[in-house]
Amino acid sequence: MLLRLDDDELARWSDIGQAIGPVAVFFSGVAFLGITAALLMQGRELRNQREELTIAQEEQARSSEVAMRELHTDLIKMAIEDSELLSVWPAPSPGEQTTRKDHYCNLILNLQKVAYETRTIELPELRSALRFLMTSPDMRAYWTRSRQARVSITDGDNEEDTFTTEVDAAYTDTITP
Repeated sequence: MLLRLDDDELARWSDIGQAIGPVAVFFSGVAFLGITAALLMQGRELRNQREELTIAQEEQARSSEVAMRELHTDLIKMAIEDSELLSVWPAPSPGEQTTRKDHYCNLILNLQKVAYETRTIELPELRSALRFLMTSPDMRAYWTRSRQARVSITDGDNEEDTFTTEVDAAYTDTITP
């Protein structure tokens, strides 16, 4: 078929091809930009999904911790209500008897800790609440007896260490000279 075309015909087809070339380059560029934009949008969407997943995992961890603390609270309530169960819990320090007040003080401190960890209260509110609680002779006596045992159990837990530091500061702040 090409052999039957004369020079004018071939020149005409060559001109058409050259005219279409820039159009083809333009559409190729548009397609490239479209693919690039789609990949960028997918990358952004993937980052957003990762952030949402991280937030969901943090929420699940907090919910699990709150559920565990509720279980702990229920166990302590049972011990407070039943002296036979109260004897199961170890003494706050060697030679001491565990009392219902000790368990109640523990519940109150744990409430403050959970409120702070779940961001229900901020650090200044926690400090104020702990200073108020440490004005109670029973709370001070409980902390004096149980602090060392509590630290030995939770040593190395950054959140617990921070909480212990705050309770210690409140305890020290409320010592009357």
